[in-house]
Amino acid sequence: MGVGVFALHRIHSLDYLKLGLAVLVAFAHTYWLQTNMTPRLFMIGNGLMRVMVPTFCIVAGYFLYSAVARGKGVKWLWRVAALYLFWMAVYLPFWLDQVHGLGSLVKTLAWGYFHLWFMAGILVAGAVILLLRGFARKLAPAYEYRILLAAVAVCAVIGLVLQYVALSGVMQIGVKKFSNGLFMCFPFVAIGYLCGRRVARLGMEGLPPRWLVLACTLGGAGLLMIEAWLVQVWRSDQVMLDIPVSAYVAAPALFMATLGTAMPPPPIRLDPISAMIYFMHVMALFLANALGVRDLAGLMLFGVGLPTLAALLLGRLPIPGFGKDKRQRQGHHPARP
Repeated sequence: MGVGVFALHRIHSLDYLKLGLAVLVAFAHTYWLQTNMTPRLFMIGNGLMRVMVPTFCIVAGYFLYSAVARGKGVKWLWRVAALYLFWMAVYLPFWLDQVHGLGSLVKTLAWGYFHLWFMAGILVAGAVILLLRGFARKLAPAYEYRILLAAVAVCAVIGLVLQYVALSGVMQIGVKKFSNGLFMCFPFVAIGYLCGRRVARLGMEGLPPRWLVLACTLGGAGLLMIEAWLVQVWRSDQVMLDIPVSAYVAAPALFMATLGTAMPPPPIRLDPISAMIYFMHVMALFLANALGVRDLAGLMLFGVGLPTLAALLLGRLPIPGFGKDKRQRQGHHPARP
């Protein structure tokens, strides 16, 4: 399967996956789990649900390869940057009071406001991949992907070590030191990028055997829960496990299992809905709290329902990315959920 075929059709299973993950992100930010924390819920919130961000990163990397293969890698990066800055501007009233000068402004823009750190991280990850690609192609073309894999391994290990050192209490290490674009997003985006390359060259037959992918998906889910259980036994259920080691099994397996599953096209476009849920749910939850809504059902109605309604209304307007996709091309946004 050539690159042209790789980018021809939408992959509906990924649309369903992104929608499900976006809803889980909104659920996580209701803080229902934190206020009802038990060891079992810790295994869900800091175990199973920690597959969300890595999987989003892998999806972004998968489509980054498609863009790079078509000579549009830099354009992909600019689109991510534009999307990030747009939503940072939308959320300006939420973070403006954190800015007390040029230095704090630069720092805020570099890290991103709250959930928008993911977009800042994707931007860094994509830039690193493009820089490494350019560097390798000039100096050692035959080792391009080995260089990328080596960088992935180094950054992944550093991120995991920093996190577990922070959990141990041996050193005070802020979460942003490891939960960032370089040490968290980059390794997973690169995994998606390499997966995209393999599918472009070999088709879906290039993926591991289906039985192995499904076994790793189930095994990865189990490992996530076991790792979370061990962490809460070690450090209590008041800590956060941002990058489980087992996410490096669970997230790629979940992505490949979804990628290899043929699903029917949805009656409406799902990618604008998942994107709006991801970007808008924080302000929707702020509105819910301002109106005195505290129960989980009400919070989810605001956090998921309002962004969905916004996406459906925008879909009736002639706005690129929201209207009906008549050609059914693989028009996934390069980075958004």
